[in-house]
Amino acid sequence: MDKNYSTTNASSTVPTPSQIRKHKAMDESALELAQTINSSHEILVTATTVFPFTLFPDTVTLDRAKLTIAHREFFWTSEVMSIRIEDILNVTADVGPFFGSLKIFTRFFSTDKPYTVSFLHRRDALKIKRILQGYVIALQKNIDCSTLPTPELANMLDDLGR
Repeated sequence: MDKNYSTTNASSTVPTPSQIRKHKAMDESALELAQTINSSHEILVTATTVFPFTLFPDTVTLDRAKLTIAHREFFWTSEVMSIRIEDILNVTADVGPFFGSLKIFTRFFSTDKPYTVSFLHRRDALKIKRILQGYVIALQKNIDCSTLPTPELANMLDDLGR
């Protein structure tokens, strides 16, 4: 009986080939997830709406994975919406002499009523529009942007979106 017990115990410490493959797959998945998390913290551009016109300023942030819009209505409250870059169909910027607004068309919002962020600085609205449009074009052409450094990627997408 002791012999059976020790054999069972010994076999449980030696991983089988399927367990090894499973652990390697888990390690690769964990590594890929960690890389995705790190890249999602690399911000390409961010902008905030102008204070006197919006009492609680909204924030628009574009990173390597998504566009995040934080809409604030009162102190310490906000509605945060994230849209994957792949789900964005088009973005337009309406600009005047001082201010601009973004209209974001996605797969999920009605094409008649896009999501709008108003009262951005003119230059911020145009910059976000160009970078986001460049990113959409790059993804449609299956261009891998993950290897480029963040500042260089932002400049290249800005040029592509012009």
